[in-house]
Amino acid sequence: MTGQLSENQRGYNVLAMTACCMGLGSMLYVSSGLAGLSELPIRALIPMLLVGGCAVALGGVALKQIKTAGQRGRGLAIAGCVAGAAVFAVLAVVAVALLGGLVG
Repeated sequence: MTGQLSENQRGYNVLAMTACCMGLGSMLYVSSGLAGLSELPIRALIPMLLVGGCAVALGGVALKQIKTAGQRGRGLAIAGCVAGAAVFAVLAVVAVALLGGLVG
């Protein structure tokens, strides 16, 4: 038996799963209330900005760990990065618009 693990024996990276959950969860939260985003105060948007940013950061760290340790979960990490970046981008535009007085 060699020192390498088979595909089924390699575990999923925990950070990749966390990034995916954070990114997709925040995307679901934002998309469910997208019509009312202009009516929210800016302090209600900041936590979702942070969650989106954390999803991107965790996804990046997870991708590095997956590459070095040979773990599974590359798709989860990428999904977390993309979803977190999308949420971050949408909320950043809305926050800038709210701060600038362009909306509402």
